[in-house]
Amino acid sequence: MIELENLNDQSIEDILEEAKKQITYLNSDWTNHQESDPGITLVELFVWLKSVQHEYLNRILPGVKHKFLNLLDIHLKRNNGALTLLEISDITQNIVIPKNTRWKTNNMVFENINQQMLINSDILSVEFDNPGYVSEEEYYKFDNSRIFYLFGENFREADKYLPRSVTINFSKEIPGGEVINLYFDVCDDNSNTSRNKIPDGSEFDEIAEVKWEYYGIQNDVLGWHPIDIVKDYTHCFLFTGIVRFRINGKMKLIDGVYLIRFSLVKNEYDFPPKIKNIIPNVFYAKQEITKCDNIIIKKKHLKDDFKVETSSHIFIYGNCDVYIKKLGGWVETKNFTVDKNIDAGIFTLKIDNIDEIIDNYSDEDEFLLIVAYDKDIENKIVLGDGTGSSSQIFEFRYENILYDGVELLVGEEKEGETVFHKWTRVDNFFSSKKYDRHYVLDEQKKVVRFGDHHYGMAPRLGKGNIKFCKIKFCEGEHSNINQGMINKVETKNDILKKCRIFQICSAVGGRDNETVERAAARAAVLFNDCGRAITSQDYTNIVKSTPGLIFKNVKVLPNYMPGEDCTKQNCITIAVRWNDKVGLPLPKSYENNIMRQLNKYRLINTKIKVVGPEYIGLIVSGEVIVKSFYRPEDKLIEKYIQKFVDKINLDLGRVFHFGDLFGELDKLNYVSYLERLRITPIGNYIEKTVSEDIIVPPNGVYYVDKIDLNYIKSSEIYGD
Repeated sequence: MIELENLNDQSIEDILEEAKKQITYLNSDWTNHQESDPGITLVELFVWLKSVQHEYLNRILPGVKHKFLNLLDIHLKRNNGALTLLEISDITQNIVIPKNTRWKTNNMVFENINQQMLINSDILSVEFDNPGYVSEEEYYKFDNSRIFYLFGENFREADKYLPRSVTINFSKEIPGGEVINLYFDVCDDNSNTSRNKIPDGSEFDEIAEVKWEYYGIQNDVLGWHPIDIVKDYTHCFLFTGIVRFRINGKMKLIDGVYLIRFSLVKNEYDFPPKIKNIIPNVFYAKQEITKCDNIIIKKKHLKDDFKVETSSHIFIYGNCDVYIKKLGGWVETKNFTVDKNIDAGIFTLKIDNIDEIIDNYSDEDEFLLIVAYDKDIENKIVLGDGTGSSSQIFEFRYENILYDGVELLVGEEKEGETVFHKWTRVDNFFSSKKYDRHYVLDEQKKVVRFGDHHYGMAPRLGKGNIKFCKIKFCEGEHSNINQGMINKVETKNDILKKCRIFQICSAVGGRDNETVERAAARAAVLFNDCGRAITSQDYTNIVKSTPGLIFKNVKVLPNYMPGEDCTKQNCITIAVRWNDKVGLPLPKSYENNIMRQLNKYRLINTKIKVVGPEYIGLIVSGEVIVKSFYRPEDKLIEKYIQKFVDKINLDLGRVFHFGDLFGELDKLNYVSYLERLRITPIGNYIEKTVSEDIIVPPNGVYYVDKIDLNYIKSSEIYGD
């Protein structure tokens, strides 16, 4: 961090003494410097003002620190609940779990982040159809003790046109039109380097393409039909996660079972995907508790009978207020009826005379706001009354409030109606303008602050016109609980009450609000990272962090690009190696993802090219005199040669020094001496020197093509 100057290093006495000394130089006739002199009284006043000024100049308030951190693009990390996976079993019939249903461990609550359909159908068996493995495996063998290659263990060029598919046989029909989850436990033990995670919402070119189908009737046609993939958290089986899908027709029995299959269409896998388990009825749950929430309805969301439907725990079990779009905001109405179907998990709302209200709205227009809240906070929804005065402050007594879990409605009188608007939460009012509907929520002091009509708008005068329309809470770091702790559900659905609940993994990702001091420490690290691709190490770090990919080697080659004049433009070639396989070209998906990552950081005048390895084969031949106890069938020398080559390949493009291999082999305790040794390179190498060294391109990788050594026992020569 930058060392700040101390602007308040003088006491009042020191400042006064210095001022008295200056009097002598400014006016020698002023000789009375006692406190009784009126002039000295004025001097003491100015000394005090200077001391106070220095005190304030020397102090950096939290708001100012926030502003400085924002200028450095450092934003405080806010609290967040942990995420986990829940499995529901022993289901007697298909049921819908409303969004934000509450799953409990002691007093901590987790909520499922999506509405979820649970199916009363078991996986009977799984069939693998690929060149290396064609058989049927019963489902009970998926017990994490065995590993199954989804599309085969080897992707040979000769087999690329052969089918590769997996068929899942279900005991009962999966309902059409509903979103269903399948959980895949993907085995990730292919490399010492783990695969980079793919952040939510980030672009990623999939390195494979998988086609999903079901057997049944769709559009009066019986056969295999495509399945809609709503969300693939596994990214075509790169990661453990859930595949959310929807069947748009009706499944039909074939040989006594219901079938779903997925087939490999495009294959650029760096490692063949392997799984340990497939489980239905698994979904994500996040540690938070929703006490108040809202939804905005557009005209296109209405059902044919002009009703509004949603599936959410807070709407089904709580109370609700309804607002209609009017006068540029939301006006509360009491002319509605509600139906709550607990078994179906559906909340239905009907506005009286709604067909007359929506005549002037287009399909994309918002016309309805519904606010639902728990009955136990019904008297706490109203935060207070607007006074119209500047900088109003309201206290609230909530603990562990979620930073992104608060929204406010503020009303103002217009044409005899109280018109509410959603106000926006900001960290501070530094950038707020006079008419910006902004507010600040201070979790530490437990207050809500509004603007002063200069920085941020102040609420208008009104009775109970400041309300919560969203309140969520979370436990932060305490929500990172171990596997198997969640075992209860808060519901009135009798079927769900009898189900078995199992938390299949530990909850991770929970964190508390970051302090300004920790954010400042992160800012200090920022100065060590230029944030741009400048040096070779910058390029290496950026490439290795590309989402979704895995790297064995990355080498940056500045001022190198075959076919380009590097004197006219800054050219950089980046050679990457993603696995140990030989002869594979650089996958297009790898190139696209790496270039997308680099384009965020590269300088505008830099041309970049990403290339794969240049493979150079080695044929090792010769005659070796070995000790009498050496057994050729153990292939110890062959293994040592392979180990030597692997060590060279830790860096791309290294010169293969013949003398190094000769010396290493000669020192082995089971080798008497090397009678003859020859290394013959095959492939696009640059040259072989007179000392038998092999010089390869900067992206060169060696592989052992063949070892043809003749072993002679020393006893045959010396008779020992």
